[in-house]
Amino acid sequence: MHEPSSVTSVSEGQPSLAIIERVAALDGTDPLSLPPLYDAVDPDALDSLFQSSSTDGPQTTGAVQFTYYGYAVRVDADGDIVVES
Repeated sequence: MHEPSSVTSVSEGQPSLAIIERVAALDGTDPLSLPPLYDAVDPDALDSLFQSSSTDGPQTTGAVQFTYYGYAVRVDADGDIVVES
């Protein structure tokens, strides 16, 4: 049985990759078998939006929410990624 939701924190790296990995883990499937994230959101724009330009943390406030592969996904400016079924 898979957990119904998950919170991941991305301090460095790309939120887009973390979302794919988290959804695949929750679904018990290979990340490569998932549909392209681009079907739900522009991954390059998402990564750029939440990329830090300094060591002080994100330069953005707020969050982005969307549905991907049947999961509700929220990416917060503080680096938290919430994935819920």
